[in-house]
Amino acid sequence: MDGGIYTREKCSICGKVMRYNGRWCSCPDHPTNRARTYIVKFPGGIYKTFVNLTEAEQELNHLRHEKAERGRDFNPDDYRSLRPNSFAALAPKYLEVKRQDGLRSIGKVSFMINAASAHFGRINLRDITGGMIADYLRGIPGISQKTRHNHMAQLRNFWRWCLSRGDVITLAEFPAFPDIKYELGYRKILTWELQEKVLNKLKEIAPPKVWLGCDMLATYTALRPDDLRRIREGDFDGEWIHLCNPTKLKNRFKHIHLHQDHVAAWKGLQREYPAMPDMPFFRHHGKVRGTVRRNLVFGPRHLSDWWNKACKALGISGVPLYPGTKHTTATETAKMLGADRALKASGLTNKAFDRYCQVENTDAYEVVREIRERKKGEVVPMKRMEEK
Repeated sequence: MDGGIYTREKCSICGKVMRYNGRWCSCPDHPTNRARTYIVKFPGGIYKTFVNLTEAEQELNHLRHEKAERGRDFNPDDYRSLRPNSFAALAPKYLEVKRQDGLRSIGKVSFMINAASAHFGRINLRDITGGMIADYLRGIPGISQKTRHNHMAQLRNFWRWCLSRGDVITLAEFPAFPDIKYELGYRKILTWELQEKVLNKLKEIAPPKVWLGCDMLATYTALRPDDLRRIREGDFDGEWIHLCNPTKLKNRFKHIHLHQDHVAAWKGLQREYPAMPDMPFFRHHGKVRGTVRRNLVFGPRHLSDWWNKACKALGISGVPLYPGTKHTTATETAKMLGADRALKASGLTNKAFDRYCQVENTDAYEVVREIRERKKGEVVPMKRMEEK
C-alpha cells in the first residue's frame, strides 16, 4: 500500500530507530519505549507531522482513499502542508503576473483578489465550488450590483489563469460562476449652452492648459481624461495628435485630428512653454506649491477639480467632468445629426456610445411621423365648381 507512518525518534536504551507496527511506533527490542511524534509520508513528496497517532492514521487513510478515487488526476500538491494550490498561495503569483503585464487597474484588481484570498484562505482551488463563490459574493456588504459583478469577473479571470497553468485544476473542476445582473443608471448632463458657459468660466479662472484639456474632452468624445495625461510634446505634428498606448488600448495608437481653434491654442502654449519632445504636454507650470512640482504631469483629478470649481461658480451642481463633457457632447450631437451619424463621428464603440448618448435614435421619430400621416390619411383639396 502507498505511504506509511514513521518517526525520527530513537530508543533511549539501544539507540535503534522506532518503527510503526500497526498499533504504535516503538523500538523492536524495547516495545515499551514508544514515540511521541509521527510523520506521514506519501508518494509525491507529501510529509505531514502529527503528535497524535490516531490523527496520523486517519490522514494516511485519507490520502490512500483520495489517490484511489482520483487515479491519474491525483495531485500531491493539493495535500501538502503548505497547500501550494490553495487560493492564498496562488493569489500573489497571479497578481505578480498582472503587475508584470502592466495592468493599469492593478490596484483595484489586487483589492478584489486579496479580499477573496482572506475569505477562502488555504482551501485548495479544486475544493471551492460555485456555490461557495456565490455565497462569498452575496456576502460582501455595502456594494452595488455593478461592483459585485466586478468582483465576480475578477475571480473568474483568476480561475481561468489557474486553469491555463495546467497543474492546478482541470476543466471539469472549473466552477460555475453566478450570473449577477445589474443596470447602469443615467448621469445628469448639460446642454451645449451650459457646457459652453462652464468652458468659458474655465478659460477665465483656470490655467490655459486646463481649459484646453476640458474643451478637448468636450469636443473629441473618443478622448478620455487619462489620455490627456499620456500626451507628450512630440505627439503633436501640427494638426494631429498621435497618442501611443491610450487608455484601455495597450500597444495601440489613437489619432485625433484637431480643430483649427485647438491647433492655434496648442501651438501658442508650446511657444509659451517650450519643452523636450518626451515631456508631458499637460503639466504644471509656474511656482511650486505643496506637492505640485513644476513640469509634473497633471494629477488624475486635476481637470475634474477645476471643472467642479467652474460649475460651482455658475451654480451648477451634480454634473462631474465626464457627464459634462463626453456624455453631453454625445447626446447633443445625436440630437443635431442623428444617432447613426453621431456614432460614426464619435470614434466610440456601439456599447460605449449607447452609454453616452441618451437620445432615442432618429429612426424612431421617422417611424412615428409615417404612422401619424398614414392614420390621418392624405387630404386632397377639392376645387369648387363655378356656377354657370
